[in-house]
Amino acid sequence: MTHNYIANAFLSVKSGRVEAVFSSSQRSPIPIETLSDIAILEIFAFCPSVDRAYKIFQTIASKPLSESEIAEIEPYRSWLDRDFEGLIFVGDKQIALLKNGFNSFFSADDKIELGEMSQSHPRVLSVLLQGQQLENNLDRITTFSEFEAAVRSLNNLGLLSPEIRSIDWGDLRKTAAFCSAFGLTRGTPIDRYYLKQFVDRIRSSVTGKVLELGGGSESDRQFYQFDLAQTYQTLNLEAAPGVDIVGDVHDRTCIEPESFDAIVIFNVLEHCHAPWIAVENIHAWLKPDGRCFCMVPNAQRIHKIPMDYWRPLPDAVEWIFRSFAQTQMFVYGNPLATIASLYGIAAEELTPAELDMFHPDYPVATCIVAEK
Repeated sequence: MTHNYIANAFLSVKSGRVEAVFSSSQRSPIPIETLSDIAILEIFAFCPSVDRAYKIFQTIASKPLSESEIAEIEPYRSWLDRDFEGLIFVGDKQIALLKNGFNSFFSADDKIELGEMSQSHPRVLSVLLQGQQLENNLDRITTFSEFEAAVRSLNNLGLLSPEIRSIDWGDLRKTAAFCSAFGLTRGTPIDRYYLKQFVDRIRSSVTGKVLELGGGSESDRQFYQFDLAQTYQTLNLEAAPGVDIVGDVHDRTCIEPESFDAIVIFNVLEHCHAPWIAVENIHAWLKPDGRCFCMVPNAQRIHKIPMDYWRPLPDAVEWIFRSFAQTQMFVYGNPLATIASLYGIAAEELTPAELDMFHPDYPVATCIVAEK
């Protein structure tokens, strides 16, 4: 393990459950189920060294608190009754009770600091959380490698992070992308990896008379393997081989109303100056019960083809398609995939597990199936 670590966690305590929660985030709370995780978080609030942290952990696991130490912490346990709406913050050189949740983070009046007490005997959280639904597994972590694994797990969850000013930027410490063509010169662009997942999901539903907006040729149909389409036409702004209809998606008159069973629109809405109008037109062009299959990038460099106006996020996509009778969203991405996409790193340079891990605050691509 190459890093020193600091704690970085907000803990909620309700109805006997302890959960890590995240400020202004769509990420679901993470259940904290073991006393060892609580002990490790508290240790790393003040001891960034993994080696020294393990020695402290061994002491905690083998030596019970004295009655006087418990008595010092005990008065604060009354905070954690069934009506407690605050949070416990465990961070760099801080352990604090936040009376009013995240709003108390910057308010000294709404915060009770317990860091000094924790430095004297780093079992404040263990005593505070007695009686909660936590498995006492301290005696099961008996080797340094087991301790490292627990630390690594908390780091992967985002509850520990590398010590401040110790992040190893490595090859990422540069101001130019690795590939200015989205990763194409290195392999598969990250957003194309997610688009393939979406296409694999919808392929059997792209049937009947199909229109692709922004498409360029019959080869698109072959590339996506939309073999169930009875007819497949493309619309684009400019005439070119394989373009069946020259027109602007903002112009409703370029397509007859209710003339298509399915409309495919991948990586196009970001180039529309008024994407909501484009979607209103799509709704008009679809037959009753027709479907639109749409993908937009969220984390991608500017690409003016011919202009680049938007990066519609999931909430925006849902709003744009609000007039459809039914919608189903598919959102892909996480912090690592976002960075990779912006740097032009190829999907082949990440593992499937890294790409498939989803974090709702870091979308790379948003897809939707919308039925008229």
